[in-house]
Amino acid sequence: MKLRTKFLLSFVLIILILVLTIATVLYNVSVNTIKNNTASYSRFLIDQIGINLEKRTSDIEELAFEVFRLSNLDQVPIQESDDHTGSVLRSKDIADYLSNLLYSQPYIVRAAYIEPNGAPRHIGKTLDSDLAGIGLDRVDIERVKQMRGKAIWVPGSEGTLLMFKSLYGLTTGAYVGTVVLGIESNQIENIYTEINRLTSSNILILNEDHQIMNSGGIVPELAAFFMDNHFYLHRDSSTHSFQWNNTNYLYTVLSTSSDKWSIVQIISVDELTRGTSVIKYWTIHITIIALIAAFLLAAFLSKSITSNVRLLLHSMTIFTMDFSHRIIVPRNRDEVGLLAEKFNLMADKISELVNTVYKEKLLKQKAEYRTLQFEYKALQAQINPHFLYNTLESIYALAKLKGEEQIGELIYLLGSLLRESIGKKGDTIPLREELDFIRDYLTIHQIIYEDKIAVCYELDERWMDCVVPKFILQPLVENAIKHGIEEKPGKGTIRIACRSEGETLILEVTDNGIGMDEATIDKVMNPGNDPGLPVKDKHTRVGIISVHKRIGILYGGEYGLSIRSVPGEYTTILIRLPIMRGEERDEKESDRH
Repeated sequence: MKLRTKFLLSFVLIILILVLTIATVLYNVSVNTIKNNTASYSRFLIDQIGINLEKRTSDIEELAFEVFRLSNLDQVPIQESDDHTGSVLRSKDIADYLSNLLYSQPYIVRAAYIEPNGAPRHIGKTLDSDLAGIGLDRVDIERVKQMRGKAIWVPGSEGTLLMFKSLYGLTTGAYVGTVVLGIESNQIENIYTEINRLTSSNILILNEDHQIMNSGGIVPELAAFFMDNHFYLHRDSSTHSFQWNNTNYLYTVLSTSSDKWSIVQIISVDELTRGTSVIKYWTIHITIIALIAAFLLAAFLSKSITSNVRLLLHSMTIFTMDFSHRIIVPRNRDEVGLLAEKFNLMADKISELVNTVYKEKLLKQKAEYRTLQFEYKALQAQINPHFLYNTLESIYALAKLKGEEQIGELIYLLGSLLRESIGKKGDTIPLREELDFIRDYLTIHQIIYEDKIAVCYELDERWMDCVVPKFILQPLVENAIKHGIEEKPGKGTIRIACRSEGETLILEVTDNGIGMDEATIDKVMNPGNDPGLPVKDKHTRVGIISVHKRIGILYGGEYGLSIRSVPGEYTTILIRLPIMRGEERDEKESDRH
């Protein structure tokens, strides 16, 4: 991107981050404040609901006891009597007690009395006489007796709540029965109906057994999800949250002072944040306006800042193309304007130096390349007199000992080598021809050394048509034989491989000879650091460094030779070359000439 574009985007991005950060923080703070205030208000409201609920249920329980205290039930013998008259009197007292309870308050719709022997008596304001239908079997009477007068509340049927309370004689303290009252659920629900309307919340009232006592105003599926996940156990008066049906909810659970009731308030977060839509509306519009203003201001500032930079860049572009410089006249005197003036001075001096240094460098490179070409051609012409001498000696010995076939093969191979050495095929040849030359060269050595040398080729046919500098493998193979295999007892193996790494062709020559340490590798790759190199080593090692330098001049410093070796185990010489086909070679050579 251009500098002007970077300035523009930077200004816009900074303002965007600031505006969005401030807007997000303000919005979240507003929403959290609403949530916290609502949570505090909710705790206060459900605390009042708990107080009212305790009061109403206590009044009902007290009513049941007061009517009992005024009745004759505690004076009737508890044991069953054979006297029919006593039974009739007891039935009459129970009926009077239930009737007095039933009609004492309009919200009492059913009343039942369970005698010590378990026989139930029931009256109601409807004609329904199904005792099981009103829920008398929902509480264990033995449990009610163990509560010693403390009431148990459970949900009833047809919109009622049931209160179970055991009764004991006022003078004897003996158990005389259990009273059951059916209370209209509205008596409880009207405590929080107005609160639900004002806060858009849902109120659940749970008894001490965590049963839901109310059913109005809350979605049954939501109540079932809340109860199934045991959220009601969080009875620490703090506000918690959960998600149901892709909606977030806040809930608060509060227990009354007697732990008989748990009041749960569930509020949808969406209901809480309805008022924040105005905040969101103005936040979005202010953000858009700020961004438009920021963009216009940033465009003006970036253009003003980069005007001198564009002049300087244009002048640099022309200067890099033909080293001709036109004087820059800066539009202002800021840092970039001063930089343009300094560039004017620097460009004049560079123009003077480039013409001399660049030309000298080209002449030096051409001279060095010609020197290496002459040196390498001389090297390839002579190959190695010692090798030729050994080959001729072997031909002479084989002529005496074995006959003409092997002699003929040696002569044929030697002729092929000599033809390749003196042939004029240019500086580069296909990799296939270079490998054919090495095969002939190694075949002669295998005949000379018999079983001492084995050769392994790992070649990829895809790279056989790639062009490589001529005679780059022969000095490496010769080095592997003379300085690796000959000096180590036993059978030696030479491995020649080719592969690719990206756009680079890798040739490897590996032997399992005596290897080299780091100091020897340094001497081979940098012979100028060791002028005392033995004469017997100079031929092949000079050939190696010549190959390295020749590749560097032809293709650049990233290509050439590298050596890996472990003393006593192996030596691997890697050649890195660019992957080039025949057409690319012709273009390179035409450019060089």
